[in-house]
Amino acid sequence: MKGSTGLLVALSAFQTVFSADWPQAAGPNGNFIVNEEAVTSFSVSQGRNVLWRVPLPNTGQGTVIASDNRLFVTSHEVITHDAQTGSLMLGLCFDAKNGRELWRREIPGTRETDFSSLFSDNTAASPVAIDQRVVFTNVGGTAKCFDFDGEEKWSHTWTPFGRHHARQHEPIIFDKNVILFHIPRYDLPASASTKSGSHPLGRDREFWTYLQAYSLANGKRQWQAESATSVHSTSILGQLPDGRHAILTGRGGGHNPPEEPYGISLLDASSGKQIRDSAIHGYAAAQNVNWQKDVAHFFVGKEHRSLSLITGELLRSTSLTTGVSLTRLDDKGKYVTLTNQTLPKSRKPITYFTNLIVGDYHYFRSFGGFLIGRVQLSSGRVEYLRVPVQVVRKHGMPEQKFWDKALPNDMKNSAGFRATQDKRNAGNGWGHVSAASPIVVGTHIYFPTMIGMVYVLKWDADVLDADSLISISDLGPAGETWSLSSLSYADGKLFARTMKELVCIGVK
Repeated sequence: MKGSTGLLVALSAFQTVFSADWPQAAGPNGNFIVNEEAVTSFSVSQGRNVLWRVPLPNTGQGTVIASDNRLFVTSHEVITHDAQTGSLMLGLCFDAKNGRELWRREIPGTRETDFSSLFSDNTAASPVAIDQRVVFTNVGGTAKCFDFDGEEKWSHTWTPFGRHHARQHEPIIFDKNVILFHIPRYDLPASASTKSGSHPLGRDREFWTYLQAYSLANGKRQWQAESATSVHSTSILGQLPDGRHAILTGRGGGHNPPEEPYGISLLDASSGKQIRDSAIHGYAAAQNVNWQKDVAHFFVGKEHRSLSLITGELLRSTSLTTGVSLTRLDDKGKYVTLTNQTLPKSRKPITYFTNLIVGDYHYFRSFGGFLIGRVQLSSGRVEYLRVPVQVVRKHGMPEQKFWDKALPNDMKNSAGFRATQDKRNAGNGWGHVSAASPIVVGTHIYFPTMIGMVYVLKWDADVLDADSLISISDLGPAGETWSLSSLSYADGKLFARTMKELVCIGVK
């Protein structure tokens, strides 16, 4: 499959809203894909292809959102010493041309979360911005809408249920609504947001989590989904062959979430009504719920599966560990491609939320072994490419590639204060982590990791080998850069955020 053909297939169900905007985490088309061009090699640590960079008040995780020459991003409140947890979030607005901060607003939460948790924190839900309105969502229980001058228009508050705060449904814009995610109860005490406080309340439907649509104009709720969603699921907007827009969402995964049956549900994006509900034994909700036209493609155990959203029929089941192609280093340090391979045992097949469909391929990062993988949807062919876990770049010194272990991360914000408590938060960003989704710009897919690496690949390459890896770029110095956010694209530039700063990437 050639690149232009594959990308047109991927984009056929959508029309770009504003080519210069990235109004939500999944981009203008709702699928993390735009048919544009961006720089494919950059280094923030060396200042290469960096247009500007500005410090952020504190750690945070939401994607940078672009609308009408403004950038919107979230951050935890300012701290004046090393800190571990917090509830208050800041909604920030910047000038996209030069990074000048225009305003900031406080978005309080009803619960505290760990700073910089590798499973997300109160800042993990990205803003949405369109038609001179921006909505900031504190995952701890508050959504606030402002106009582009920072004047508050409406707000909405709830109490999250349970202790889980995994990276989850990103707010979605559709039909002048913002689609959020919370339980229908509004009278829960703050203790219900903890494991000990929620456990005695049980697993009844009143404590299930649902997608909820609110009018961007006035904040009034327009609908609540008929099918529930587990906190681990990232729902995806798409379009059916008959023209209807729908949202595919999921239930299941670790820690025994209450919403049942485990599996996936297709919802009408205009009403939240259930179009199809499919129970899937062993479904892991910690993934992007990807679909094309009328087929869902997802991961269960060590298998990749394709399911008809019209009939519920299982169309294909493919092993992710046997009979695969693997490109790796040989004993002489040269890349070689081996076919019909069996991968070593691993706890799980993919690093959560790194799966994305583009054209005829379903891409993902492996849970173990530092492999970028893809499944060809038409044939079931599975390929892997071994990559270094970290590239260290220092001025005046040769570049170093670390293949098995990354440098320890300082976990410090722009003011030099350590903003975390869990040792796992300083890990390498592969495996047991609620990772950021890749994005696609034109014929290239960008995979970011928690330590600031960005793997850029030509996604439509005939073979997933060393030649398909265009660059291993970086978002800052090794050991001093932490990011759990997807990249975004607007007006020919890439935008990224780390614990320390907001960065604009492009050709000078």
